[in-house]
Amino acid sequence: MSISSAQAENAPMKSVSLKRDGHVYVLTSPRCEYVKIGGTDHAPIKRIKEINSSEPYKSLGPWTLHDFRQVTDWRKVEYTLHYIFREVQVKDILGQRELFSVSPSTVSMRISEIDESLILRKPKVDRMFQDQEFSSFLMKLFGITGLMNWLDQQGAWTFSLFPSTSGGRYYTLNIGPHEVAFSTSKSLNGTQAHMILMDRLILDFPNVRDWLKSRNGQIEHDQYASALQRSTSVFFEGNFNTAVDFLNLTGVRRAMIAYWTEALISLQEKGVGSVYARHHNWNAVAELKCRLEGAEIYS
Repeated sequence: MSISSAQAENAPMKSVSLKRDGHVYVLTSPRCEYVKIGGTDHAPIKRIKEINSSEPYKSLGPWTLHDFRQVTDWRKVEYTLHYIFREVQVKDILGQRELFSVSPSTVSMRISEIDESLILRKPKVDRMFQDQEFSSFLMKLFGITGLMNWLDQQGAWTFSLFPSTSGGRYYTLNIGPHEVAFSTSKSLNGTQAHMILMDRLILDFPNVRDWLKSRNGQIEHDQYASALQRSTSVFFEGNFNTAVDFLNLTGVRRAMIAYWTEALISLQEKGVGSVYARHHNWNAVAELKCRLEGAEIYS
């Protein structure tokens, strides 16, 4: 049984609410055998902070984000999920109605079946995976950087697909106030440019400098005033297969993780989000997460 528009309409509603965009989510905790299924108007990062600081969930936490979708009517989808799993709803913990005795994977399966009409920005997600070279590059990029280990911090880091940037881009990744990676649209001769921000230790690997020289590439230091110290922007040209080759070079993964992880930790400690949070494509990240797990290269 999938979460279709018809099923969402047929699930008995206790009250009528206005349709509103938002998120449905699944939370798990190492201290709790149950999962929490909920929804929110805001980014899940805000709701998770509230859940981890108030009872009865606080004593069962810390809770972290297991799965999520951004939908056109989160109250309807949330209620439908609760209705589907009503037989396993936990009723012996007072003060809550969102804990269920079910495996996270089972809930994820139901979430993955949400009707396409309820998913925000679905055409862009489809377009991403219709381009095999592009999607393979993104899976490699997310896989080696460990971004999926920072799901709770979405909104501090943002991923936009096919943004309306001057000149055109396939994607842009931001951590806080500045870009850490992007790829431009193809030029008339079929080439495209790529930028990846990383730690300056990349200069310790001459193989990378040699590779860049052969692909019209360059290295620029401290391109962004808001970047952390040691930030280094690497530019090169080529298609997405070329970009994957770059990610496979010795030293690249290490330099990327060194910078990206430090930047993410800094944002986490400050508790600040990104000014680009409204452009974050939650459903694209959810789909990438699912495919990375299926490919067993999600770390």
